[in-house]
Amino acid sequence: MNSALAQQTATALTHSVRRWDRRRRLALLVVWLPRGLMLGLSSGVFLALVAWRRPWLLPEEVLTITAALSAGLMLAVLAVVGAWPRSVAHSARYFDRRFDLKERVSTALELSTGRITAPESLAELQLADAAATAGRVRARARLPLRFNGREIAALLVLAVLLALLLRENPQAGKLRAERELESAVAAQVAALDEAIEAIERDPTLSPEEREALTRPLEEARDILQQPDVSQEEAVAALAEASQSLGEMSGGMTPQDEAAYQQAARPLSGSEQTADLAEAMARPDLGETAEALDDLADELAAGDLDEQVRQDLAGRLDEAADALEEQNPALAQKLRETAEALREGDLEGAQESLREASDLLREQQEQAEQSPLAEAARVAQQQAAASEREMAQAGHDQPAPEQDAIFSAETGAEQGADESSDLEQPPSGAQAAQPEASGEADSGEQMSAEASAGEGEGQQMAPSLSQGGETEMGDEPSAEGQGESADSVEAAGESALGAGAGLGEAGSEETEGVAGEGPSAETPGQVPAGGLQEYTPEHAPSTLGGPVGDMLDVSGQGEGEESPPVQSGEFGPNPAGESALSYTGVLSAFRNVVSNALESGRIPLDQRDVIHDYFSSLQR
Repeated sequence: MNSALAQQTATALTHSVRRWDRRRRLALLVVWLPRGLMLGLSSGVFLALVAWRRPWLLPEEVLTITAALSAGLMLAVLAVVGAWPRSVAHSARYFDRRFDLKERVSTALELSTGRITAPESLAELQLADAAATAGRVRARARLPLRFNGREIAALLVLAVLLALLLRENPQAGKLRAERELESAVAAQVAALDEAIEAIERDPTLSPEEREALTRPLEEARDILQQPDVSQEEAVAALAEASQSLGEMSGGMTPQDEAAYQQAARPLSGSEQTADLAEAMARPDLGETAEALDDLADELAAGDLDEQVRQDLAGRLDEAADALEEQNPALAQKLRETAEALREGDLEGAQESLREASDLLREQQEQAEQSPLAEAARVAQQQAAASEREMAQAGHDQPAPEQDAIFSAETGAEQGADESSDLEQPPSGAQAAQPEASGEADSGEQMSAEASAGEGEGQQMAPSLSQGGETEMGDEPSAEGQGESADSVEAAGESALGAGAGLGEAGSEETEGVAGEGPSAETPGQVPAGGLQEYTPEHAPSTLGGPVGDMLDVSGQGEGEESPPVQSGEFGPNPAGESALSYTGVLSAFRNVVSNALESGRIPLDQRDVIHDYFSSLQR
C-alpha cells in the first residue's frame, strides 16, 4: 500500500471526524445550556420561597446566589460538553453508528495506523471508499441545532416566578431591620470597647474612678453581646449607662454620693434641716451650699429654743460622722457648728455654716472641672449617641426632600387659609362679638398663643383660622421663639400647647354667654397654675350654664331676641380635606419620643410599650 496515499487519506478522515465532533458539541450545548440555566433558576425559586416564608435572605442576595449558581452550571456544561477530551478513534466509531457509515471511517483509520493488517489492494480500496463516503456526509442536516420548546417555556415561567417572589417578598423589610440592628449592635459594642479603653488609658484618673466609669459601660456591653438581644433591651441598656455616667458628670463617684446620702438621713428628721437633707440626698453641692446659707439665716432669727438647738447639733454631728472619710473638711465645719449650737453661740454657728457653704461651692467648682467629670461627660455623650443610633436602627427615616416639600405645602396652605379668613365677611353673630372688649381680648390672646405654637411646630400641623378674629400680622412671642431654639422635645410640647390655646379660646366664648359681668365667675374657670377635680358642673353639655341645662349649638335661633343666623361657608376647608402629611407628623413625633427615651425619666418597663406604639404608627 502506498504510504503517502494512506497518510493523506487518514488526515482527511481525521479532519472530517473532528468537524463532525465540533458540530455534535454545539448541538449538545444548545440542549444542555438551557437545562443548566433552568436548574439554576429552579434553585433560585426554591431559595426565594424559603426567604418568602421566613426572614433568611434578602431579594438581592437570592438574585446574586441564583445568578452565581446559574453561571456555574452553565460553565460546567461548557466544560463537560465543549472541552471534554475525545479521541478521534472514539468519535469515528460514534459517527459510524450515527451516520450509518457501516464502520467505514473507523476501519479506515485503523488500517492507516497499522492496527489492522490487510492486503495492499484491499486496503487501498477501503481507504478510497471511506474517504468518498465521508465526503458525502452533511453534518448540519444530520446534527441539527434543535431547541426544546417546553424547556424554553419552563425557563420563562421560572424567570417570571422568581421575579415575582423577589419583588413581593414580605420578609425583606423585617430582615433588613434585623441586619441593620445586628450591624448597629456590633458597631455600638465596638464603640463601647473604645470608650472603655480610653478611660483605662487615662492617667489622670484614679483606679477607683476608672472602675466607676467603666462599670456602666461594661454592663451595657455585656447586654449588647448577649445572643438575640432585642432592640428595646439594647436601647434600655445604653440609656441606663448614659444616665449613670451623667450622674458622675458632676465629679462624684457612686461611693461619694453614698456618703452624702448617708449624711442626709439624720438631717431629714428635722424641720430646720429638711432642705439640707434633700440637697445632700441628690447629692447637689450647690443646693447643699444654698441650704447651709438658709440654715444660717434661720439661726440669725434667734427663735430656736434650747431643745431644738441640741437636737440640731446632734443631727449635724451624725452627718459629720458620715462625711468624715469622704469630705473631712466639711465634716469639721459641721462639728464646729454643732459645738457652737450646744454652747448657745449662734453667731459662731452661723459663721461655721457660711464657711461650710463657701467650702462646698469651691469643691463643686473643682469637681466640675476634675478629670472624672470631664471623662464622665465624654463617656456620657458617647453612650447617648450610641443610644440614639440604636433607637433609629431598623427604622426608615423620611427623605429630606419629602420634609422640604411638606413644609412648603404647609406654608402655602397657611397663607391661603389666612387670606380666606380676612376676605370672608363675618356673620351676624360674629359681627356682634367685637362689641364686647373681653371677647376681643380673648381673641387676641388666642391668636398670640396659636402664633407661638406655630413658631415651634409648623411642620407638624397647619395653622387654624379663628373665624376672622386672628390677625395675620401677629408674630410669635419671644417666649415661643426661645422655646423653638431649645430642643425638638420643646417643639413637640409647644405644638400641643398651641392646640390647648385654641381650645381655651373656644371655652371662653362659650362661657361668655352665661357671664353676668367682667368680675363674675363662670363655671369651669380655674386659677392659673391650679388643678381642679372633675365635677358635673364642668361637663361639656353644661358649659356656661347651670347643671341640667343642655347647651344648644345647633345654630338655629329661637325667639325674637335670638341673633340672626347667616347661612354660608364659615371655614376655609368645607370639604373636610386633610392638608397634613402623615409622614411629616410621624417624623416629628418620633424625634420627640426619642428625646424622651434618652432623658432616662421613663421607667424601663414602659419603654417597650412606647417603642411598639410608635413602630405601629410607622407601619
